[in-house]
This record gives sequence, C-alpha cells and structure tokens, in this order.
Amino acid sequence: MIKIEYSTHFQAERKKFVRNNRKRFNDYAKTLRLFVSDPSHPSLNMEKLKGGNIYTLRLNKGDRIFFIWKNKTTVLFTDIGKHDKYKDY
Repeated sequence: MIKIEYSTHFQAERKKFVRNNRKRFNDYAKTLRLFVSDPSHPSLNMEKLKGGNIYTLRLNKGDRIFFIWKNKTTVLFTDIGKHDKYKDY
C-alpha cells in the first residue's frame, strides 16, 4: 500500500482546486483511492516528467497531481491543477 505525504503548497492548491466544485472533488477522491490501492492502474496514466524526478497522475482529461517518490512505498504530493503546470517543472 502506498503512503501519501502532502507538501504545504499542495494542501493550499488542493483547497483551491476542489473549492465549490463537486466534480473535481470526486475526481480527486477517486484518484487517491485508486493510487493507494493500485499505483500502476492504467487509468491513472502515471507519467514521469522529463528532466527530473517529478511524476504526474491523471485526475481527468485536463488536470493532474504532481508528486515525487520518496521511497518505494511513500510519495510526496507537491502540486495539483491543470496539465500545463508541467511546464513549471
């Protein structure tokens, strides 16, 4: 089972991301449940960004969770939002 840690930045961005948006909240909750139970599930579309150790998980067609692996069983969620945020990394 995967253990998830949350950066301060991620917590602030998540709060804004799901605020008053039930669909986003549901996408986030579904992705978390699936990732914890089966991190290799195809619908998560986990990808490693080029040039670093940042990975992404798909929430829906346009939104992603950005994270790093701390070790084989622990990840640190660092950001959440539009797919285009990958350009910041």
